[in-house]
Amino acid sequence: TVASQMGERPIEEGKVSGDEISFAVTVEFGGQSRKMMYKGKVAGEEIKFTVGQGERAREFTAKRATS
Repeated sequence: TVASQMGERPIEEGKVSGDEISFAVTVEFGGQSRKMMYKGKVAGEEIKFTVGQGERAREFTAKRATS
C-alpha cells in the first residue's frame, strides 16, 4: 500500500526490473477516479521516486526504516 494524508491505497500494476520500480495507485478527487503513476530507482538504502507527469510531477525519496 501507499500511505498519505488521504489514507492508504493499494498498489496496482507493480513492476520491478533491475533497480527500477513502477506502480500505480488509484485516488478519488471530487467523485472522480484518477490513476497516479509512480516510478522509482533504487540507490543503496533508498528509492528516489517521481509521481505524476509533466508540470504536476513531484519527486520524493523513500528510505529504509531502521529499527
